[in-house]
This record gives sequence, C-alpha cells and structure tokens, in this order.
Amino acid sequence: MKTMTKKQRDIILAACREFEEYGFAGTGMEQIAAAADVSKRTLYKHYSSKEAVFSAILDYLHQERDAQEWPEYDPGSPLRGQLEAVIRCMLGHLNLEEHIRLARIVISEAVRKPELGDILARTVDFSDNAPSQWIRAAMDDGRLKGGDPAKAAFYLAGLVRAHSLWPRLVFCAAPLSGREMADAASECADFFLGYYDVS
Repeated sequence: MKTMTKKQRDIILAACREFEEYGFAGTGMEQIAAAADVSKRTLYKHYSSKEAVFSAILDYLHQERDAQEWPEYDPGSPLRGQLEAVIRCMLGHLNLEEHIRLARIVISEAVRKPELGDILARTVDFSDNAPSQWIRAAMDDGRLKGGDPAKAAFYLAGLVRAHSLWPRLVFCAAPLSGREMADAASECADFFLGYYDVS
C-alpha cells in the first residue's frame, strides 16, 4: 500500500466531511475539490471518481491502524499490563474522527449499497493484525487459554467497539478522553481475561 501524500490526505479528509454531511449519492467530485481547496484537475490526478476517493478513505484508515506502534508480546512482562496496552491502541484507532465519519457514511448508505457494510466491517476488524498476533503469542506461551487467536481477537474487538465506536455512532458521544481510554482498557481486559486467563 503506497503512503499518501499530504495533498491526498487533505483530499480524503475533506471528502470524509462532505460524504458525512451530504451522503455518498449527494456528493460530487467538484464538491470534494472545493472542500479540499484543490482544483478539479488536481483531484482527478489522484482519484478518478468519488468511488476511488471513498476507497482511499478506507486505505487511509488501514494505514493509520498499521502505522501505530503496537505492543509486541513479552513473555517476561505481566500479561494484564501488556493486554491493556494492546487495547489502548485498538481504542485509539477506533477513536479517530475519520473512522467515525466513515462508519456514519457507510451506515447512511447501506440501504442503497449493502456491499458498503463489508467496508465498515474491514475497518473495525483486528483479527488479522497486531492484536491477533499478540494473542497468538500469549496462547503459544501458555498464558492465555488455547484456541483460535483470530476468534479471540474478534471477541476482544467486540468489547473495544462497545466502548469506542457504537456510543459515538448511535448516541453521538464525544471521543474518549485519555482517562476514559485507560478505564475502558481496564474493563475490556477484565472481561477478556475472565475467559482466556489461565493463571
């Protein structure tokens, strides 16, 4: 996946705001160019259509997720502290304003374009990246109950989304503060370790 330039990032963040306010169908390329303060020529140089812009938003979120400094499993460190650090990273990703905007766009358009639901699912999925890898390492080390790491990551992501994503989508809650993230990480760890901890 290619790294985005600042210009491309400005375009997709502006497009995110336009898509959220006017819907996917109600937003045009000229409108995106104006919101991003670029010429139509510049916009089309980077993106051939608004579908391409939408896809770029998804790529941006994946880049932001994968660029995070994810904790690596350490067999010599307390398990709970490591897990809470992983959860804080997950919360931080879902706490991005652009992530919430994309989720709102997808939900508003899903009736007309059900396939957009797959896009939303991929942006909140942690079953194939760092959290799943951390869980696998802890299982292999015998410190978490054995099983499918991807499924365990799916369950953990469900706990995280309940704190960070759904309240903001359904109830328009404010982004989590640092203190709220720490509290949420502790609560999610309690639930997760209640089943998977073997100590």
